[in-house]
Amino acid sequence: MKGNFQIYHSSAGSGKTYTLSLSFIALALQGNNFGYNNYYRRILAVTFTNKAAAEMKERVLKYLNALSLKKDIDGILNWLLENTQLDKDEIFNRSKVIHMHILHNYSDLAISTIDKFTYKIVKTFALDLGLSQNFELEMDNRKIIQPVVALLLNKISESGGDLSSTLVNFALQKVEDGKSGNIENDLEEFSEQLFKESAQNFINTNKSKLSSYKKIKEKLYIEKNNLSSKIKDLSNNVSAFFDKHKLTKDCFKSGIFYNHFIFKLVDRDDSKWRPTSTLLQNISNDIWYAKSASKESQELVDSTKHHLIKFFDMLMDLLTHYYSVKAVLRNIYSTALLSELTSEMISFKKENNIEHISEFNKKIHHIVTQQPSSFIYERIGERYNHYLIDEFQDTSLLQWQNILPLVTDSLDIGKTMLVGDGKQSIYRWRGGEVQQFSKLPEIYKGENLKYANDWQKKINNHYASLSLIENYRSRKNIIEFNNIFFNNIKDILSEDFRSIYDYVEQKTSKAKEGGYVHLELFGDKENDFKQLILNKMVDEIQKLITLYKYNFKNITILCNSRKSVSLVAEYFSKNGIPVISNEGLLLASSEEIKTIIAILQYLKEKQNTIAKVVIAEYLFYKYSNNFELNNVHQQIKTDEGFLDYLNQFHIYLNSSKILQFSLYEIVEQVLSVFKIKNDIYIDFFLDAVLSFSEKNGSCITSFLSWWEDRLEKESIVVPDDNNAVQVMTIHKSKGLSFDIVMIPFNWEDRKKTNEIWVDTSNYFDSQLQTALINCNNHLELSYFKDNYQLEKEKNLLDSLNKLYVAMTRPVERLYIFSKYFPKNLKQYEKKENLNSFLYKFSDKFPIIKGDYNTNHHSNKNFKNKFKISDRNKLKWRDIISVKHSSNDIWDLEDVKKKKDWGKLLHLTLSKINYFEDKKTALKSLYDLGFVTKEDQKKLEETIDNILSHEKIRTYFTKEWEIKNEQEILLENGETYIPDRIVFSKTFDKVVVIDYKSGSYSIDDEKQVVDYAKTLSLMGYKNIEKMLIYTSENINIINL
Repeated sequence: MKGNFQIYHSSAGSGKTYTLSLSFIALALQGNNFGYNNYYRRILAVTFTNKAAAEMKERVLKYLNALSLKKDIDGILNWLLENTQLDKDEIFNRSKVIHMHILHNYSDLAISTIDKFTYKIVKTFALDLGLSQNFELEMDNRKIIQPVVALLLNKISESGGDLSSTLVNFALQKVEDGKSGNIENDLEEFSEQLFKESAQNFINTNKSKLSSYKKIKEKLYIEKNNLSSKIKDLSNNVSAFFDKHKLTKDCFKSGIFYNHFIFKLVDRDDSKWRPTSTLLQNISNDIWYAKSASKESQELVDSTKHHLIKFFDMLMDLLTHYYSVKAVLRNIYSTALLSELTSEMISFKKENNIEHISEFNKKIHHIVTQQPSSFIYERIGERYNHYLIDEFQDTSLLQWQNILPLVTDSLDIGKTMLVGDGKQSIYRWRGGEVQQFSKLPEIYKGENLKYANDWQKKINNHYASLSLIENYRSRKNIIEFNNIFFNNIKDILSEDFRSIYDYVEQKTSKAKEGGYVHLELFGDKENDFKQLILNKMVDEIQKLITLYKYNFKNITILCNSRKSVSLVAEYFSKNGIPVISNEGLLLASSEEIKTIIAILQYLKEKQNTIAKVVIAEYLFYKYSNNFELNNVHQQIKTDEGFLDYLNQFHIYLNSSKILQFSLYEIVEQVLSVFKIKNDIYIDFFLDAVLSFSEKNGSCITSFLSWWEDRLEKESIVVPDDNNAVQVMTIHKSKGLSFDIVMIPFNWEDRKKTNEIWVDTSNYFDSQLQTALINCNNHLELSYFKDNYQLEKEKNLLDSLNKLYVAMTRPVERLYIFSKYFPKNLKQYEKKENLNSFLYKFSDKFPIIKGDYNTNHHSNKNFKNKFKISDRNKLKWRDIISVKHSSNDIWDLEDVKKKKDWGKLLHLTLSKINYFEDKKTALKSLYDLGFVTKEDQKKLEETIDNILSHEKIRTYFTKEWEIKNEQEILLENGETYIPDRIVFSKTFDKVVVIDYKSGSYSIDDEKQVVDYAKTLSLMGYKNIEKMLIYTSENINIINL
């Protein structure tokens, strides 16, 4: 059947989800010779995300339900009448049957992501692939990367070895490249290469061991030095040639050619060896001397020109080789480590019965592309006659090639629809191949497929190209502006990619009248453009709300990066504009939460200077005071000085007491002690702490490590139906529409490609087949020039596509607020900045199209359902008093971990009521694993020293009733826990005893006095107070 392989070129807002949903329904309604009631089982619809799959399912069921009730919504009846051979009544009747069948057999509705379909095939072929039938699927790269990196680092040997040496050199190279210097973080970031589909062939080609890479590196260093010498020799030879032929600097235009060979080539900085663009241009245009040069100079140059050209060609050959060797050497340690990381990852996954989702396409590729489709259908137990594939521009090479045999097999009996828009291809970093879509019906990069010729013939025979050219989303002025804008700037793309924008023009016959477009540039050298744009957006939003009947909910800000999202969200919040942003309202952006984290770091390690600085500066800026910040920094260098500084704010941090609690309670205690008021950030942070504690326990170290990984993920989640401005990245906005869109800033914070894979088999040692090299302009003069140029072109396309996605989201109003143009505008239109695209379009701004004074017409009346107000927080201790055993009070696991001597001594003394309990207490601690033999011996000596003191021993006799670590509940809900209270069995006398492992402090006295006052309020009259400092020379203070 001609036309069964249909490619739909769709643009933004053209109704592709609508078309796909109705195409699914049309195929289901028509059925086949065996009926229609369950024919939907023969249709597979594939989407890119779970959200898109859910939306399509919802639409199919919504439309079938409407039709079963004989209702026509969204014009679906006319569409189905035109695209099926059924009349109205038949459509209604069949829809009712199919709708009911799907509801009773919902799992048979085959609308899913391509990953889910691939997973199904992998499960089917698990034995063939050497997989366990019950393997665990892992979606998060980091959950595999982190343990794999940890395992690799554990193999570092003190005695050295190839692995240790390579890891050290890897870390040094990353420091030189401006990375963190944290080898674990750098390795984790680098290990992402293992999950990139585009890198797999390169990684698999390199099977060399570390010892081989060492030899390759040594050879390349020798080669680099030899090339450097040859370049210096060439400089000397040219210098001699100039002298011989009386060629001077003045003989050449601006002296550039002469200076390059005589001065630049002998410079130690090899970046200066590269010819300047002016020199290259002069030689390309055969310009050697100035027009004003003397006739004698001209004749001299002309007579030696063929030699000069030869010298220059020799230089270019040497430099090309030199810069290529240098590029490979720079990342040689990274390339070498990949095989080790791969090996470690394979072992880890096997031991833990884990498979990562990115592996599936790779694993099944050989099986499904080398077998007839009947074999695959037989194994998976299902056969599909129709395939509907959405967002085809984001489909990876392997994903398409894995489903290709099934698609081509079905073309003689059923329809396949591929719907895509190359202009919205913004997921290249996930493996999306836009050229795979733009080159259809050609099977892109299909040379190695066994049945490629058969499949290509089948596709060509059934191929039909269609376009969805109407825009149903935006107002007419916005559509027309976008048509002009992208038609004008698409020629910045290379020829290979320009065809992607052939389908950019959209019709407006279905669009509503009106629409407003506003493009403006801000700032100059004296005025920060970002601040001006933030101010402008706040002013504009206030106008739209107050004058033109918009709600905050109607407005969306689309940013290039999460950093920009956070900047906008915070600024709006501070200026009274309600915000919804899962990406922008990051908990880590709160100064209070930063301080809480610093306090936890201090509790974990009191010598943490950075944590102390964060805490001190928070208090310094929060409270008006007479301190000098520099003096504060000096004061907090010692632990005593830090605590004194806290005391000046009436903050008394009793670390040993706080560490007795669970992690959640520790955070609550910190909030109370530091008088930090609860706000929305604190509430969500407490939720995060609780969630972590329930899954992982109360270890502060583990929590801080977890928090480090979650810094850019944990955020305030606000209900979507709240009346608030939405702030999100452009990537998040894909597939959505908004009444008003504002696109701010200049995209200078975009993530750039740092490294690219190249084939090195033709240039260097045969053992080095491929290499990972840094992507920078030095590659323009190397064997990898074409790779670099292609990557640049793809990056430019990515940025332009991102702008297209952003500019096609609005329904009524589009604003672009960007940065002023720089003075140097040479080649600026290809810079990938937001204003570089605007410059390509026009050099005169602002640009305004449409009527600004148009009111918004909407029946929706949004109300804020999500409000946070200050409130007094009840503590559970206000209501409940719980008696603890010493095990509950003391964080014994932490004691074991930290070996905090003072805390350990406190713990032991808390278990001794009377002198004779000493041995039992020490044995119990040892048996339970809380102390080592060494600790036990030391404790015994220390306790003997304490209890033998005549002023102390008397309080460890049977004459007293003992209360160790007894919690006292105060009227205000707070608690005191004195170390030891002894009650005389004979007289009306109570003694409060507190142990201190440090030196004397007035605060210690105050603490014991407070304990005594509390006992007095409880009715005890004769109260004595004793402080015992448990250092070598025991010091006893009776108060």
